[in-house]
Amino acid sequence: MSSLKTFLQTNAWLALVIAAVAFGLYQFVEPAPPQEITLATGNEEGYYHALGTYLKNGLKREGVDLKLVSTAGSSENMGLLTDPQSAVSIAFVQSGVERVVDTGEVILTSLGSLYYEPIWLFHHRGIMLDTARDLNGLRVAVGEKGSGTRAVASYLMAENGLIDQENGLVVVEAGGEQAVELLRSGEIDAAFFTVSPRSETIQALIDMPEIDFLDIRRSPAYTARYPFLSSVPITEGLLDLKRNIPPEDRTTLASTATLVVNDRFHPAMTPLILELLSRRLGNGGILERPGEFPSARNVGFDLTKEAAHYFDKGAPFLLRFMPFWAASLVDRLIIFVVPLLVIIIPLIKLAGPLYRWRIRSRIYTWYRHLQEIERRLTEGRIDNLAEERRRLDVMTKELAAVDVPLSYADELYELKEHVEYVRGRLEPGMDAKPEATTS
Repeated sequence: MSSLKTFLQTNAWLALVIAAVAFGLYQFVEPAPPQEITLATGNEEGYYHALGTYLKNGLKREGVDLKLVSTAGSSENMGLLTDPQSAVSIAFVQSGVERVVDTGEVILTSLGSLYYEPIWLFHHRGIMLDTARDLNGLRVAVGEKGSGTRAVASYLMAENGLIDQENGLVVVEAGGEQAVELLRSGEIDAAFFTVSPRSETIQALIDMPEIDFLDIRRSPAYTARYPFLSSVPITEGLLDLKRNIPPEDRTTLASTATLVVNDRFHPAMTPLILELLSRRLGNGGILERPGEFPSARNVGFDLTKEAAHYFDKGAPFLLRFMPFWAASLVDRLIIFVVPLLVIIIPLIKLAGPLYRWRIRSRIYTWYRHLQEIERRLTEGRIDNLAEERRRLDVMTKELAAVDVPLSYADELYELKEHVEYVRGRLEPGMDAKPEATTS
């Protein structure tokens, strides 16, 4: 039998142990990130869709195909996230929507907040509004069905006791350009909007001299009661410096745009997406300070552990120097290979001793027979010397067939010498049992 074959046979158990350990560790390794994910945005004219397009282009360079699904807004996005038949695994959601949308048993988590979404209440100047409570009896557009504006506006009006009142306000489900036109035509008295100060919607509204927006004087009370809201200053001239709009400092409320994911979202995508958003949003905006977003604050759902790690430690080390696919592969290999080596290296160290033991066992097992013969010879318990010599002859023939590596040949030859030594002691007259004598 060759040395290699002997070595492999001796240590076959090691291969079984390695296979079992590898199988066990593999259970803890995340599957490879998908090459395609689906993001629910908003209407194609809104910033959600524009930001989604930016992510699509950025992810494409990393080998990931991002599918964009246009929707009415946050409420519809939440529905897609909780629908088991939907392919959507990530969506833009306005903070606060989670308070009015039932997610059922589906667990949703957040990747962070992205920017402020001011909540504007525009109204005709002829209507005297001091607080949101004064909307009672008016015709108010609250946003499209399925939009975040609709959800948050309904929530705020309910908190001010405006829902289900006798002779209460008339709710009109309209938003965006439709709500602007209804205000322009006088078909409604006021409208909620959730848009950027630089949006075309705001520009259209401030171009109408008969339209103004409400100064939310009680904003500290709202933000104290509802953590998902922020108080945002709309300083003098912020909307239009030339015309000095507004003519004095005002305050409005703002929710935040957030990224929400379900359990279909692969966690390895988190740092890549947040890195792309940091490049786009990190310089700040008209309401956001540089470096303020993406942020772990003002999120409606708990952060994923990967997002929390990103905001605490920054981008993973490997992602800073490698393409996403390579960094992901190395990261998964580290999780798998390092523990495997920690377990296997000590086991491999046993392979050599076990091999040596196996080889020497072919030699040393014969010494048990020689010791037994010598013991009986010394004690005078051998009755048939010819039979013992025959057994040694058989042993000699069997030893001739024993194959050991050259490094162990000296031990085999020593054994053969010892066989001859014992054979010599079995010669007639040597160490034989003495005969009884008579006096």
